[in-house]
Amino acid sequence: MSSFTGTDLYALDHKGRIAIPPWLRRGESPRRSLTRFYLNRGFEGCVAVYPPEVWQIWMERLRRRRVKVPNLRAFQRMFMNDAREVTVDAQGRVTIPPALIRHAALGKEAVLHGANDHIEIWNPERYQQALGAMAEPGGEYDRVGDLLENEDA
Repeated sequence: MSSFTGTDLYALDHKGRIAIPPWLRRGESPRRSLTRFYLNRGFEGCVAVYPPEVWQIWMERLRRRRVKVPNLRAFQRMFMNDAREVTVDAQGRVTIPPALIRHAALGKEAVLHGANDHIEIWNPERYQQALGAMAEPGGEYDRVGDLLENEDA
């Protein structure tokens, strides 16, 4: 499964296109770049960018559970509402649909964040707010990191 890391600021053009850098387009095989992604409403106000294999995991999760819990049917409607399959163009860009640009309050710049199994596209101010106390030296980041580091000890 693909693993996405790193965070940087990128320009969003007037057509809603953003370049996905080569290091975020690497698929399971380092020799083959991903040529398509699934864009969707992300959590906490970002745009989620899923590689095909992770998108299929989400589809399976929804198939297994949608009949059992009524609230999940509503979640599925919302989850699928603005979802789009996009193709990476020759310049390495994807086009973000207008509904997702509005959802994430994107302007001329956006933060691309590698979030392990997917990529997140953020409004820069919202990204800083989402980091919150985690970004403060000696704060939550250190406490949670200590918990995870000592989990198997």
